[in-house]
Amino acid sequence: MKLIELMNSKEDEWGFLDLQNCILNIAFYIDKLCKEHNIDYCLMGGSALGAVRHKGFIPWDDDLDIFMRPLDYEKFKDVFQKKGDHENFYLQEWGASNGKISMAKLRLNGSHYVEKDLEEFDIHKGVFVDIFILHSCPDNIIGHWWQYLWSRYIVIKSLANRNYKRRGILANIILKPLRWLPKRFLLSFSLKQIYRKSTVETEYYCHYLGRAGYSKGLYKSSQFKNTKYLPFEKTKLKVPEKVEEYLKDRWGDYMKIPSIEQIKRYQHSSDWTADGSKNGMDKTHIYADEYNLIG
Repeated sequence: MKLIELMNSKEDEWGFLDLQNCILNIAFYIDKLCKEHNIDYCLMGGSALGAVRHKGFIPWDDDLDIFMRPLDYEKFKDVFQKKGDHENFYLQEWGASNGKISMAKLRLNGSHYVEKDLEEFDIHKGVFVDIFILHSCPDNIIGHWWQYLWSRYIVIKSLANRNYKRRGILANIILKPLRWLPKRFLLSFSLKQIYRKSTVETEYYCHYLGRAGYSKGLYKSSQFKNTKYLPFEKTKLKVPEKVEEYLKDRWGDYMKIPSIEQIKRYQHSSDWTADGSKNGMDKTHIYADEYNLIG
């Protein structure tokens, strides 16, 4: 696929400019498909922060994340499977069980992006955009915690399945016994708890399948009822209508530049290229055991 030049900057202080352009080409395609089929989405986390603070990528960011509501994701998945550009893109579904999806990645065929945690797995390793599901959350604190705890179980069980090594004695004590359980132990039940309000409009939405803890992963649904376009490099992408309110709830003073240590914590890639030259990826390869959230 011939990439469009979508980046404003010509200075590559962090060494991510070509990668960011590759990622933005994927996001550009997602936006195009969503517009054509009336599917809503919005940038989330650091990607939404980049749109507001930098009018594009945070200069040191090496990924891009978007939110979709459950029904929008299901529609996106169906549209892509039936009408999508399968020659250039690959939809990797994560955490699939009984038709429920916890997260997904749209990857660029012929590219190469290695995350240290997943390097040994036989999966499509193309450059990607993450698609996270923004779930409805019950309108009471017990319901919030119930959904949070089952979400954290899925995250921790996935780390155990991958033999992920965490720093700290307590983390390893928790992970060790979970490695002995079947890989998909309680997966279906956990996802049902997370998705049980999928079609209901509630006061709160939540995203607990990422880094955010209980309070930082819980948002007022009013922040996401509508979306709007903001400039993002040489194109425009959608953000929550009340994006400033969302960013303040997520980070507090979101205009403050983080420390070098904080920056490194949020970087993902260990190796990448836009043309697949480092691994000679064959885009026709069929992956025998698609690796998803739970292994």
